[in-house]
This record gives sequence, structure tokens and C-alpha cells, in this order.
Amino acid sequence: MKHGDSFRNWLIRVQGHRIKDLRCNVREFRVRPASHKVCRYEFEGEGFSVIAKFLEKPTGKIKKYDCKGAMLNEYYKLKRLEKVIDIPCPIAANRHFNCVLVTEYIPGKPFSWYLKNEKDLDEKLRAIAHLLGKLHRDTKSNYEKERDFTKIRKNLAHMPLHGSTRQRYEKKLEKWEKDPRLERVHGCTTHNDATPANYLFYRGKIYAIDLELSTEHGYFAHDLGILSAEVFHHFARKGTASAAIPHIKGFLRNYSLDEKEYHRIKQVLPLYMSYGLLRVAWRSKDPGHRKYLISKALELLDRPAL
Repeated sequence: MKHGDSFRNWLIRVQGHRIKDLRCNVREFRVRPASHKVCRYEFEGEGFSVIAKFLEKPTGKIKKYDCKGAMLNEYYKLKRLEKVIDIPCPIAANRHFNCVLVTEYIPGKPFSWYLKNEKDLDEKLRAIAHLLGKLHRDTKSNYEKERDFTKIRKNLAHMPLHGSTRQRYEKKLEKWEKDPRLERVHGCTTHNDATPANYLFYRGKIYAIDLELSTEHGYFAHDLGILSAEVFHHFARKGTASAAIPHIKGFLRNYSLDEKEYHRIKQVLPLYMSYGLLRVAWRSKDPGHRKYLISKALELLDRPAL
């Protein structure tokens, strides 16, 4: 984009003192996959880039929603969370350019790379555990169980469960909703999309990204279960599912403040790990592996602890 383009000029302006040459060329790179049109903009000669997400340009299944509201909600959510954990800092938002949200660009390596290559796996899981622990403990609120289960059921409606399998899962879910193991005084802000791609490592620091789904008044074990399911999926796909367990337990121990909390987490993890396995099954293109994940998800709901 050359000098004179209205979006480019606005993008330059909101960077403030970071830009030395106001007439610099701005290069655009499309980021895929993404739920909306997302681009990285590189300021030539300035040594940095930014990420822009256009909320008015959805690429997923959901096409109609309040774009301006979503843009502002995510912007102010990020402004709050940047005070708690390391995230790509929100820079600006503008409804006149397809409801664009601009954030800092972190050129890090995602946890998904370390998981795929099984490199420094426990070290990276420890870092994620500490980040999630800080997020959850520094954003305490009341726990809204009914709201939590409503969201789970809403997402289940889109997942690959059919006929009697869906009925069995929903019946087990009802038991969990009444289970005293979930009675908790405090809720917290949860990432709500704790997948391996959403944690970046850069220059010795860990960053959480894609926080658009993060929610308040949630249950902390939601994030732990989602990530544990992803680790299990990685090893299960190779035919070595049991190899995932030591890594998952190490992750939970690093999250826990003491032995008592560790055992309490293991008691509630089956619910959220089960839900996490269904999320993975939803996106799996291998029918056999999908069937395996669904059977494991059902099995987990019957377990008293991990």
C-alpha cells in the first residue's frame, strides 16, 4: 500500500512515534486460516509489523452478527487482559474500515510446533501452565455454572455426535452438571480456546493469542481440559495415547499451587478434557480417529478422576 491510501494512512497514524518515515511503503500479507479476513502489515524500513482483523469480513460459517459490537468488545477485552498476561497488545479499532481491530504482531513459534516435533514439550507446557494460572488467579469472579454448561451444550449441537451417542453424552453431561465436584466459590476469565496454536514463544516469553472467545465467570479447568485433550490427540494419532498422560499430569502439577489443588483438578478434568476431545473430533478428517476420540470422550465422563 502506497502513501495516499486512506486505510494505510490511518494505519500509519495509529502507530504514533514508532513510525519514523511517514511515507514508508506498507506491505500486506494475508494470514490463513482464520475466522475473518486477517492480514499482517509490514512497515518497510521500520522493523515491525501489526496484525489487522476485519470483523466485517467473516470467512467462517457465521456471517451475520454485530460487527461493530464484536470489534469493540474484543478491543476492550484485550485492553483489560494486557494488564494480566502477555498478549499482542491492542493498538486501535475503526468501524469505518470493515470494523478493523489492529494488534501488535508477535513473530513467535506456536506451541503446536513444539507439540508436533515433541521438542521441549514439558518445558513449554510448564510455561503455559504458569500463564494460565496467572490469568485464572488474577481475574477471579463468581462462577456461573448454568452459563458455562449452556455454552458447552450450544457448541455440542455442532459436533459430530449422532443418535444414541448424542443422547448418551447429554445424559452424562446432566450428571456432571449436578456433580458436587464442580461446586466452586470462584470463577475466572478463561481463554476458552486453549489450543496449541494459540500460545506463542518469542524471546524467552510466552504470549496468549486469539482471545476473542475468552469469557468471564468461567471454570478454570475448561482451559486445562482443552489443552490436555490436544496433547492426548497428538499422541493418540500416532498410536501411543498412553504416552500423553505423563505430559498432561506434569502440566497439571505445574499449574497447581499444592498437592490438594492438583488432586482437585484431576477430579474435574475428565469433563473438560472430554469436551476438548469432541472439539478435536469435530475438525478431524479421519473417520476412524474421529470415532476413537468420541469413544474416549464418552469414557472420560464416567471416570472419577484423570
